[in-house]
Amino acid sequence: MKTQDLDRIRFITRHFNDLQGLRYWVPLGLVTLGLGGPALLRVVSILGAGLLMLGAKRYYRATFGRVERRPVEPAAELYPVSVYSPAGPIPRLAGFRLVTPVARHFLVTMTAAVVVFTYFQAIPPNILVQGNESLGQHPQVYRELFPTYGPPIIVPPAYPHGGSVRPPSMLRAVFAQTLYLLCGSLFLGAWLWRERRRSQGHHLALAVLLLGLAALGTSLGFLARADGAIPGTLDLLLPALVYPGIAVLLCGSSMVA
Repeated sequence: MKTQDLDRIRFITRHFNDLQGLRYWVPLGLVTLGLGGPALLRVVSILGAGLLMLGAKRYYRATFGRVERRPVEPAAELYPVSVYSPAGPIPRLAGFRLVTPVARHFLVTMTAAVVVFTYFQAIPPNILVQGNESLGQHPQVYRELFPTYGPPIIVPPAYPHGGSVRPPSMLRAVFAQTLYLLCGSLFLGAWLWRERRRSQGHHLALAVLLLGLAALGTSLGFLARADGAIPGTLDLLLPALVYPGIAVLLCGSSMVA
């Protein structure tokens, strides 16, 4: 057996459960796609995702078997404790992992992305988006020249008279960009968790695409002009940056694919 084949077998064994795309990625993609439709479509997508998860679990077990973890030996897992230790007894929880490695990768990646995204969302000026997504109209983005003000939820001492209120059309655009951020962070976390291997490069490609769309959408406040014109290349991507329905379609399709 070649060394490359042995390494592949070890990789599949370590990640046997999270490599089962029909149990996780496809159901999550179906639920995401259902967010962009009416209530009936949402219910159907959630039910379909649940049935697919149950059926896929039986399919993988019947076709590929299952990988069981080796039994844990408490003596090998816990720290050695000596009754004569001058430092006193070691806490009982010292030998247990409170956070699994896969959860740690996802939490660190998503937390960092959310912090950066929130910071840059607070910098650009407000924008106005004109266009109807359901009618297939190409949107136009204008910088808000006269922002409206209202009382914030928590009034800080420095702003006793309230703060700037974002227009509803901008809030819809921010929702689309947030969806790109969350899905892109999931793909990036999956690529990091799966050892950054070349065979998992499609996760990195999708992460770069979705996180790039989130970054471009965040910068629209700087790029918007008084006449609603946007630079030519970015204008082609404008519907995907400000329409939540297109964001739901792209993110859900990426997960299914």
